[in-house]
Amino acid sequence: MPEPRIVLYGPRAMPYTEKVERALRFKGLPFERVEPAGPDDYVRLSPETGLLPVLEIDGRRIPDSSAILDHLDARFPAPPLLASDPRVAREQRRLEDWIDETFAFYILRWVRSRFGPGAPAPLPDGFPLGPMSRLGLIDPGGKLRSEVFDTSGGGPGPEFARRLDDLDQLLGSRPFFFADELSRADLSVYASLSVMYRDVFAGARALLELHPRLLAHVERVLAATGGGAAE
Repeated sequence: MPEPRIVLYGPRAMPYTEKVERALRFKGLPFERVEPAGPDDYVRLSPETGLLPVLEIDGRRIPDSSAILDHLDARFPAPPLLASDPRVAREQRRLEDWIDETFAFYILRWVRSRFGPGAPAPLPDGFPLGPMSRLGLIDPGGKLRSEVFDTSGGGPGPEFARRLDDLDQLLGSRPFFFADELSRADLSVYASLSVMYRDVFAGARALLELHPRLLAHVERVLAATGGGAAE
């Protein structure tokens, strides 16, 4: 049976895209990536919701990163993205949901606070990189310009730092969350922390390095999914 044609539609290095890409790599599935060139592409590539990423497998498009991982596990069950123990699997799904909702919230709140009423409207994926790029607020390397996003006042804020503490305590001494093997929870955590790992805003990497267990977790997930952090 020929391998299915898999296409990942989504902006490179954004957390939800990274989450899906790492799942594909973990399962050893070859894929193509198509990035949106502008806001109109979100609707064109994902007409039902206008949200990216979307995964296309043999012509069928699946939206939403969590639904995509469900589909991948159903169609390509090895290696699995959840623990075999139902109780552990339930905790892994809960952490995935919490990470996907929580970390983006703090970053977006901080970004919009820099502009007040004049903040650029977010693109459908929830992160206003398109408008910000056009306004010159993102440098050619894809990082938030430090002269605009001054972190001397705490960056995303003390609540964000406390959530890192919570995550650090939850991981503890385990190599992965709730288990000794990688799961979709680890992919979600990695994807959110990858923004810090790549030092997208000034001081992000330094803040992550204050949590050596989380830094080691990011690198462990990278190693388990083919290495090479997204740029």
